[in-house]
Formats: sequence, structure tokens, C-alpha cells
Amino acid sequence: MQNNVIMSINKKYKFNELVDVIEFEELLKSLYKATGIPNALVGVDGEIISQTGWIDACSLFHRVNKHSNLQCQKSNNNLIKSVSNGKGICTLCGNGLFDYATPILLEGEVLATLFLGQVLMETPNMEFFKKQAQKFNYDENKYLEAINTIPIVTKEEIESTMDCVVKMSQMLIKTSLSKLREISLEKDLHQSNQKKIQLKDILDFSPVAISWANLDGNIEYINHKFTELFGYILEDIPNIETWYKKAYSDLKYQKNEIKSWHEEILLAGKENKPIPISQREVSIICKDGSERRVLVYLSWLGDKCLANFNDITAHWKSELRNRAHDSMLEMVAKDSSLTDILNTIVKNIELEDSTSLCSVLLIDKDEKHLFIGASPSLPDFYNKAINGTKIGLGIGSCGSAAFLSERVIADDIINHEFWQPYKGLAQKAGLAACWSEPIISSTGKVLGTFAIYHKKPASPNSSDIERISFAANLAAIAIENRNARYELEHRAYSDYLTDLANRRYFIEQAELELLRCNRYESELSLIMLDIDFFKKINDTYGHNVGDLVLQKIAQLSRIILRDIDTIGRIGGEEFAILLPETTLADAIIVAERLRVEISNTSVILEKGEVTFTSSFGVVSANNLNIDELLIRADKALYKAKASGRNKVCTFNE
Repeated sequence: MQNNVIMSINKKYKFNELVDVIEFEELLKSLYKATGIPNALVGVDGEIISQTGWIDACSLFHRVNKHSNLQCQKSNNNLIKSVSNGKGICTLCGNGLFDYATPILLEGEVLATLFLGQVLMETPNMEFFKKQAQKFNYDENKYLEAINTIPIVTKEEIESTMDCVVKMSQMLIKTSLSKLREISLEKDLHQSNQKKIQLKDILDFSPVAISWANLDGNIEYINHKFTELFGYILEDIPNIETWYKKAYSDLKYQKNEIKSWHEEILLAGKENKPIPISQREVSIICKDGSERRVLVYLSWLGDKCLANFNDITAHWKSELRNRAHDSMLEMVAKDSSLTDILNTIVKNIELEDSTSLCSVLLIDKDEKHLFIGASPSLPDFYNKAINGTKIGLGIGSCGSAAFLSERVIADDIINHEFWQPYKGLAQKAGLAACWSEPIISSTGKVLGTFAIYHKKPASPNSSDIERISFAANLAAIAIENRNARYELEHRAYSDYLTDLANRRYFIEQAELELLRCNRYESELSLIMLDIDFFKKINDTYGHNVGDLVLQKIAQLSRIILRDIDTIGRIGGEEFAILLPETTLADAIIVAERLRVEISNTSVILEKGEVTFTSSFGVVSANNLNIDELLIRADKALYKAKASGRNKVCTFNE
């Protein structure tokens, strides 16, 4: 007997001599159904021990075409060559799919090779596969459909799955070998053989969240990854109805989408038919209130409905932000209003977390107050109350953030020191937390704040901080672009020295006002004024003093004229004033008042002062166009100058 034991120790075993191949094949089938990852087990002599789940893209296209099949064979040769040296490897085949292989060792010798593959690590680049279809003359539509069914699995997930299967295989091998070598334990072998490795044992180690339910809708199992991902344990979700109520907060979505899907799933199971829609991309509310975006794969295994949840939250958020960024730039290019752009940004940021309510406050010209820029989800009474919020420390989250130029987190509004004067308003609006990020320009200037509110006390995690920073940066780009365009527009229509309308803009406004005047048969008058002896002022005191005189007249005009009046500098020292809803008699009064104010003012110099006067020409519209009106006003002005200056004259036919 001792010689027999020695012989068994020195013998080189094959995989199928140590492991029940049929049971192991069932395990690998279960692994494929649970994860969607194709697999194969190959012996040292090249025989295929088990093969499960090769995808349509390979079986119907890559392997069929002799040219693309060469790329498959090249990838396989690289895998086999590496594995023969006792090392695992991952390769990207020429057809764009990833394959993994690792040896199953017994005391340093390769006993078999495990292959996992024909997967993608990220969303497929469809342009690449379109080129593949063209290159190898595939039916493009059917080929791209096949590509879209390929599972997307990260390197970490597939390596973890492979490591789990290999360790399980080696455990079985070592156990079996130990049984053969330890003849003295033959009595215990019977008990060991009765222990069966079930699907549950594999799924507990899976890097993918998995659950199953029976035909009655009762959830019988969730794995460790499921609890890690969503926070729920089996006692929290005893049946599918409870799961749907907790996982999907939108009641309308529950009723219109999830309930009908649930009925389709149960009907397919009872009739032993495939589920019509076996894959969906959905947002799941976790036990802690956070939200995850997942791809859900469903399939019936006998009387069990197996659900596979692939977490794509990071990729989904990245896509949302890219779309928000692109949408904002497109709106900027189309010259959309700042309000529309900011509302679009806010709504896109709210999509990432359905429990959040966002707003943008903009700083006013005096940089002392904040007013509403975009706040579509907050109550109207709340928006009205915070519109015009003073900037200062302790004035809520936004007033403080704008004052400090840094993020302010109020995770519990009721107990936060900055919110004590406003907590009643927040309670009325149902707001319990507010995180505010200052919107900073490229030059470091505060432009406003971006706030995220929650209806329950909440502290931001690293993902939330990244989200609010991204939102504030996006808003800064939109605001700065608006401001830059408005400076440019102001320069195009204003006089650089007096900041009044330039000649072009004045005439444009006058033409519009004349059209309105003629349509409604209303009064309209025009004043033209010119500084008396302006050349003498420049020659005597210099052009810089002449500039001060021009600016002084502009200043006096703004004080005397109404908001609806338009004044422009239309020549060197010549100004024109448009007076809507004003008769000729009233226009003369305005001109006379302005003439007196100018004659009574002066420009103070280092040594003395400079006084000056102006002459005025006044005309009424009388169905004239702007050119005719300016000609008549100029003649009236000439009349004032010719009769002694510092006078107001009207045009006579």
C-alpha cells in the first residue's frame, strides 16, 4: 500500500482526473449567466474541457472571415505562449476585443488554462467597428448589433473574477489530490464528496452586484457586491415590489415603466420565454439616499430570475457633464440669453442627483448684493425672498461664500450659524442643507454663487464636491462670455471719451424712434448743441482740457435729461439729443435749461478754471427722416452761432 501511495504522489495528473468536469462545467455556465463573460477551460494537450458563451461578434463574424480569423488566431497564440510559461496575460486582439488567460497550476506544473474573454473594457468605439465591418465586408447593421451585446467589464472586475475561479479550481484540485494521497482518510472522503459547490458560493465572490428572485417575486438572494453597491441587505428588500419602491423614487416612473417591466419579467418566467427587454439603464436610489446609475441585465435560470447590476455611475456622470458643457457652448455660440444658459446648466447638474435642487445667484454692479440668475426648482416665494441677498459673512451659505470667495457647506441649515436669521424661510421651503460654491472668473473675481440644496441634512462627498466645482466653473464660462460680449457691444455703440452713444448708434436709435413716432402719431423733438469757441479752448489749454469740457457736458446732460431721452456725441464738439413724447415748446425749455447749466459750470484746473458756453438748435419731427431732421437742427444751430452764440434757436422754413 505504501508503494501505491508513492506512485500517486509522483504521478502527473490531468485536470479531469482531479475535478468532476461535468460539475465544473456547470459552474462555468453559471458564471457566464451571472456575469455575461464568455469562458473556456483548455487542457495541456489543447483539448477543450469546457466552453461557454462565445459571443455572436466572434462566432458569426470574426471566426467566419478568414482574414479576421487570422487576428483571432494571433491573439490566441500570444495567450498560449505566455501561459505556457506559467504566467497570466491580457491581450487586445486585432478585432478590438480583450481576452484573458491564466494557467491553473499544480505544484508548479500547468494543469489547464482558463480563458475569459471577448469583452470590452469601456463603451465601444463604434467608428472602429464600422471600419472593421467595411474592411471585412460584414453586414454592418448586424455586426454593430452584435458589438452592442458584448459585455463591458473593467480589467479589475475580470481579473477579480478570474482570480476567484482559479483559486476555486486550485482548491478543488488540492482537495482531490489530498484525498488520493491520504489513503488513511478514505472514510472522510464520502462526506467531502457530498459537499457541492453551488451557484451561490461563486456569486458571493463576484465583483458584479447580483440577485435572484423566484416566480412569486420574492427575492431569495443578494451577493456581497449588491449590498456594497446599494447598501440594502436581504431583510430590507424581501420582494421585487419592495425593491422597486425603494430603488425608484419617481412614482410616475414606477407606475409607467417599472411596473409594466416587472409584469413582463414574471410572465416570461412563467411561460419559460426570454424576457422581451432584458437590459435597461436605470438610476437606483441607495439605502443612504445616494443615487447610482447601473445597467441591469435580467435572465431566467429555471425558476430563478437572475439580475446582474453593472455600475456605470462614473461614466454616466462624465457623459452628463460633457453634454452640459457642449450644450452650454452651443447656446453661447447661438447667442442665447444668459438666463437660458444658466437654467440649462442647473437642470443638467440636477440630473446627476434627483434629490438636489440647484440655483445660481449673480453679483450686481456694486458687488454688494446677489440676485437670481437661475433657480427653476426652488419655490417662487423663496426665490423672491433671497433675490437681492446682501453679500457678507453669516448671511446664509451664498452671501458668505461670495464674501469669503470660498465654498461654504451648511450640512444642517437649522443648526448652522450662518443660517440662524433665515432658518424659518428655509424650513418653509423644505430645505435642510445648502452647499454654496463661489463662481470665480479667470481673473479671480467673484461673479456669483452656485448652490446645491437638499431636503434632508446632507454632507457632500468627494463626488459632490467635484460636481459643484464643475457647475461653478461652467457658470463662470457662461457669465464671462456674456460680460465680454456686453463690453464689446458697449464699445461698438458708445463714444470712448464721453461714454455717450456714438454717431452710428444715435442715428440707429433715432430711426427706430422716428418709426414709432410716425406709427403712433406722437410728438418727437431733436436738439443739437455745439461748444462755443472749442478750438480756442484746445489751443489755449491743450486737448486734455478740451476732453474734460466734453466730459463735463456729458455729465450735465445725464443729470438733466430723462431715461427715455437719447444723447450722442455726433462730431468733435457736437452733440445731438432725441426727446420722445416732447413738443417743440418743451424741447426749447430743455435746451434752455441745459444751456444755463453749461454756462454756469467750469472745469477746475491747477491754476484757475475754464468756463465755456454752448449754442443750441431745436427742431420737431414733423414726419421727417433722420437726415432731414439733422439738417434742420444744424441750420438752427448755425443760426444761434451767427446771432452771438450761447443761445437756443429753432428752425424756420
